[in-house]
Amino acid sequence: MIQKSGWRLVFYVLPALVFFLASCLMIAGPERGRERGGETERVSTRRVFQKGIAFTGYSRDTYVGEMPRASLRALAATNAEWISLLVTAYQETVDSTAIDFSSEPTPSDVSVIDMIRYAHSLGLNVMLKPHIDPLKENQWRGEIGPGFTEADWVAWFDSYRAFILHYAAMARDLDVELFCVGCEFDATVQRAAEWRRTIAAVREVFPGPLIYADDQAETNPDAVTWWDALDYIGMDAYPTLTSERHPSISSLCYGWEGYLEKLRALSERWGKSLVITEIGIRSVEGGAQNPWDWQRQGPVDLTVQRKCYEAALRMVAGRTWLAGMYWWQWSPDPSDGGPNDTGYSPRGKPAENSLRLGYRKPL
Repeated sequence: MIQKSGWRLVFYVLPALVFFLASCLMIAGPERGRERGGETERVSTRRVFQKGIAFTGYSRDTYVGEMPRASLRALAATNAEWISLLVTAYQETVDSTAIDFSSEPTPSDVSVIDMIRYAHSLGLNVMLKPHIDPLKENQWRGEIGPGFTEADWVAWFDSYRAFILHYAAMARDLDVELFCVGCEFDATVQRAAEWRRTIAAVREVFPGPLIYADDQAETNPDAVTWWDALDYIGMDAYPTLTSERHPSISSLCYGWEGYLEKLRALSERWGKSLVITEIGIRSVEGGAQNPWDWQRQGPVDLTVQRKCYEAALRMVAGRTWLAGMYWWQWSPDPSDGGPNDTGYSPRGKPAENSLRLGYRKPL
C-alpha cells in the first residue's frame, strides 16, 4: 500500500511540478546573449513597456547644471522608467535645405552627453529623439519639402544625414537604449528611397533599435511605407477623443477605443510593435479638443488634464502590440508646471499623481 500510494503521488504531482516550472520560465521570458565589453550580457527578450516621459529643453545650456538634474530626479520619482531626450536643430524656413545643429539654440553636445549619463545613473533608459524646427514663426517641420526641386531634396537629405548621424554616434558611444531617426516630417515621408538610405546609414553607426515618430494615424495612416526598415513604429498621439469640454473618464475611454484600433491595425499590418512616442494634454479648459494645440487660450483646468491621463493609462494597459508611451512633456526647469500653469507639464498638478499611480502598475 505504501509503495502504490507513493507512485500515485508521483503520478499526480510530477506533471503539476513540470507545468509550474515551465510557467515560471515563460513569465521570466527567454534570454539571449549580447556581447558588451568582451563579456556576454544576458538580455531578456520578453516584452517591456516603455513607461516614458519626454524631457524637453530648448536652449544651448538647457541641460547644464544642477537645475536640470533636480528636474530629472523629480521626473524619475513619477515611476517613469524611460525618457525621450529632446535635442532640436533648426533650419531657417520650411524651404531651406541646410540644417544647423552646432549653435544656439540647439543644446550643446557636452550638455546632452551629461544628461544622458545622468539619466542612466538614475536607472532611466533613454530614447534620444533629435528634432528639427524651422526658425520662421508659425512654420512646422511637417511642412518641410513641398516646394523642393529634386536638387533641393538631395541637399536637404544630405544635410539631414549629417545631422542625424552625429547624434546616432553619440547614442552609440553612450549605450542609448533607443534612437529616433526622425519626427513628424509629414511632407518628406513620400521620399521612401531617401529615408531607407538614411536609416541604413544610421544602422551603420548605431547598433541598437530604431524608431521613427509619425503623427498621421488619423489622417493618413499609410503615409510611411518603410516601417519594415525600423524596429518599432512610432506615433505622436494627440487625438480629439470627445467633443465634451468637461469630459468624463468614461467618455474619454470610449474615444480611445477607436483611436487604439487604428494603431493596432497599423502594428499588425507591419508586424511591428508600436510606441506612442508623444502623448500630451494641456491643463487648460477645452484641452481635450485638439490636444496638439499648444497655443490655446483659456483658464486653467487641472481636472481635464488629470482625467485624460487616467483614461489613457487605463486604455493602454495590456495591449500586447503596444510597447510604450511617452508623456509630453517635462522641462529641465524645475519651476515649470504647477497649479496655475496651462501647459503640457503634469508637474505639480493632479495629473502628476495620476501618472505616478499609473506607472506604478504593470502596463
